[in-house]
Amino acid sequence: MTFLTKKTPTHGRLIKLFTDLGPYFRKLKSTESVFFFDCLEVCVDPEIVPEQREFYGWWLVVSKEENAFYYQRFDGLYNLAGTWVAESLCKKDIVQIDNSFALFIQRLQALIEIETGIKLEPQKQAELTEV
Repeated sequence: MTFLTKKTPTHGRLIKLFTDLGPYFRKLKSTESVFFFDCLEVCVDPEIVPEQREFYGWWLVVSKEENAFYYQRFDGLYNLAGTWVAESLCKKDIVQIDNSFALFIQRLQALIEIETGIKLEPQKQAELTEV
């Protein structure tokens, strides 16, 4: 019996797959081994002109290691400067952002597993120890 192992797609192939996944992928903020995704989920003030709007949402950093993919999720404010800032959010916004993220991460996990045979896992946080 022969076992076939999937080869990790090239960087170019991953870029194409992530781009095809939808508007979440930010190619210009990504590197050879780190991929950036985000979602502007909740408009802070829909009454102001679009050019001056800020949004609450999530951003995601996916790291590709030799035989693994890991992600870190962050929540906060996408400000007028075009920068994400970690910020505490109200419960209503958190629920909406969590729902959006849950739908996206399922799609991303399935895509990575189908294409590479490797699971996308949450990044393990370093544990603090007493010094």
